Amino acid sequence: MNNHGKLIAQGKLVQFKATDGMILHGFLSEYGKSDTCVIYVHGMGSSFYSGRLVSPFANACHDAGYSFLSINTRGHDMEAYEKFDGNKRKGRWIGTRYEKFEESRKDIEGAVKLAKAYGYKKIFLVGHSTGCQKILYYQYSMKRKIINALVFLAPDDDYNLNRVKFGRKWMDMVRLAKTLAHAGKGNDYERKLPFSPNRFLSVADMKNVEARLFNYDGKMREFSSIGIPIMVVFGTLDEGAVKPVSEYVEILKEKTAAKTFCSAIIEGATHSFKKNENAVASLAVKWLRSV
Repeated sequence: MNNHGKLIAQGKLVQFKATDGMILHGFLSEYGKSDTCVIYVHGMGSSFYSGRLVSPFANACHDAGYSFLSINTRGHDMEAYEKFDGNKRKGRWIGTRYEKFEESRKDIEGAVKLAKAYGYKKIFLVGHSTGCQKILYYQYSMKRKIINALVFLAPDDDYNLNRVKFGRKWMDMVRLAKTLAHAGKGNDYERKLPFSPNRFLSVADMKNVEARLFNYDGKMREFSSIGIPIMVVFGTLDEGAVKPVSEYVEILKEKTAAKTFCSAIIEGATHSFKKNENAVASLAVKWLRSV
């Protein structure tokens, strides 16, 4: 685990099963007899231990008297090979390049079940970057009463970010991805695309839920359906933002149905909150204590 600041929270590596049997891993820091656990979900290409925010959140949760569970989803790292139910002959290439976004709810549900098995009665979900889309989609589709709040850290608009990033190449890339997907090559590596065709279309085609979840130009129906408390945090220097982050916050305020909505903009912070990790973790966990 990267140590951005002194790590005071002690923990252990854990293994859990997604609801389809895929074996995943995480880090659990338990706090005494706490009945509350914060589950942290990483972004694209990251993992349960590699994100800058993992250690600061573990420490902040420890200080607040909460347990902390950082998990891998099957989108961890760029490429990975995971097994099902420990069967050496049954496995699959996954990672950001090959994952199917909708399956992330199976991963998070597996982590929630693990937390319940440890006796936790109250769970908060924290997501960073694409982890925001994953926790939103999970709660939207699963509607678990044990989830008491959602914290979104840098929930950027991946659809418009990629459209702006690739510019004139964008439509050619979308057409190529669709052609390959229709030819049965949707899960193959294609050097002209950042991910497999299916993974690219997940954020590049508005027919797919991942592309819609934080499309700030869209209706954001999934976000608007969430009634539990929500916190959103952005940095003013977020490299993934295609609008001023203050506009993102105003759109979220307008569309939310949450009974409690809190927002924060960290001056000078980047998408990964570099050099602001401890402040972000402390701010988020302090808010969680208030709800």
